[in-house]
Amino acid sequence: MLYLFTFCVDIGRHNQADLLKTLNLLINSLDKTNEYELHIFTNFPININRTNIIIHKYFDNTINFYTDKWYNLSFNKINIYKYLYDKYNIDFIWIDLDTIVSHDISYINKLCSCFIDCGGTNKDSHLLIHNSDICIPRNLWIQGNFWKLNINLFNILMKIHNEIISKNLTFNFDLQSLFTYYFYYILDGKKETLINNKIFIIGRNIKQNVLNGLCIWDQNGNTHANLNGLNNLYYENKILKSKFYPDNEIHLVSFTFMTLKNLYNNQQFKKLFM
Repeated sequence: MLYLFTFCVDIGRHNQADLLKTLNLLINSLDKTNEYELHIFTNFPININRTNIIIHKYFDNTINFYTDKWYNLSFNKINIYKYLYDKYNIDFIWIDLDTIVSHDISYINKLCSCFIDCGGTNKDSHLLIHNSDICIPRNLWIQGNFWKLNINLFNILMKIHNEIISKNLTFNFDLQSLFTYYFYYILDGKKETLINNKIFIIGRNIKQNVLNGLCIWDQNGNTHANLNGLNNLYYENKILKSKFYPDNEIHLVSFTFMTLKNLYNNQQFKKLFM
């Protein structure tokens, strides 16, 4: 059983109909691939009557570190992880609303942590902390759409975050930058170091034949979901793959909300995921 949580929250960025359609795509993908329990945090009515889907009223009672509502919403994922851990004594797995699950990922239950990165070979520099020169190559960038923490790791990450805030600095991309900063700057990012610290990155130091990051959408690995990338996805023996990376399996398909909205009425999308 996978224990997952997500947000379906209206902050005026997308309308509720699009939020619900995207939620249904996520649920449909999970129904096809996994035994799961999904906890949905929302600020508007969602009518789903299923025992494995639990609806919570969304809340954020923490200090907002960003001027942008979306960044604050995104950072709040880690606070809700702690809320769920305290309530159920389970390390819930975060999954973005705009992520599609294409494979059985129950192996994550055996891992005390789990992350995905952009993958591929692109070395474009990505800033981690505003007003600094701390950067990371794009292919190593830890994504924010899917992750699993444990309580020890949570405490480490929050300590790091508080230290950065105390210096009047902010991370460039909420949790994504926080994760990446810890793994590659406080730690050295080497396979052995990450494993010794019980940090598992799919495609990097575990399941090295799997690519779940944004690299799947382009041979150069430097873009978001797009029609060309969609047309290069295919199934081989019920395993999703990309012609850009034919030796790798895809277990999670990473979108952004806008790119998913642009693609979900496409016939190739429907063929692959609906």
